[in-house]
Amino acid sequence: MVRLPILLGNLIEMIGLIVALTLLLLAPELHNSLHAFFLYLIALGLLVFFPHCLAHYVVGRLTGIKFEYYRLGKSGVAKLKLPAVSFLGSKLPVLALKVDRSSIHQANRIGISAMFSAGALVSMAFPFLAVAASIGNLPLPLSIILMLLAASNLVFDLYYSPRTGDLARATSFHVSS
Repeated sequence: MVRLPILLGNLIEMIGLIVALTLLLLAPELHNSLHAFFLYLIALGLLVFFPHCLAHYVVGRLTGIKFEYYRLGKSGVAKLKLPAVSFLGSKLPVLALKVDRSSIHQANRIGISAMFSAGALVSMAFPFLAVAASIGNLPLPLSIILMLLAASNLVFDLYYSPRTGDLARATSFHVSS
């Protein structure tokens, strides 16, 4: 596990988000639909991963929760008993925030739930920005492929997150002293 300072982790998250938004702006300028599709596809992937921890951080700080550091490590999807997904989750590094335990124990239940839910919710919703941006700029079948990918991500997160992900933590975290 590699630890990163909060500032560096937030910077990485913001750069990933800015790159995704830049690709969404550049894609319509391409004359080749397949090239534009790949920019939208890359943006969709970036929009799954990069705003996730940043959402945790922003909502956490707004609700009085502090964080110690970012860590670069395995995804929580490695815990699922889904062969291909678990394999990829164990191999691909992801950023995660380490919550400051003393601050979370001082936060209220709604703030804690909001902080844990924020990451999952943006990871489910933001990929649809790529779909929306592609409509009218790509042939309809290519926009439908992006829609299916974003919808698949949503369905997967709705399956995964309540079991071992952020939504499970949002509903099961108990404030204790």
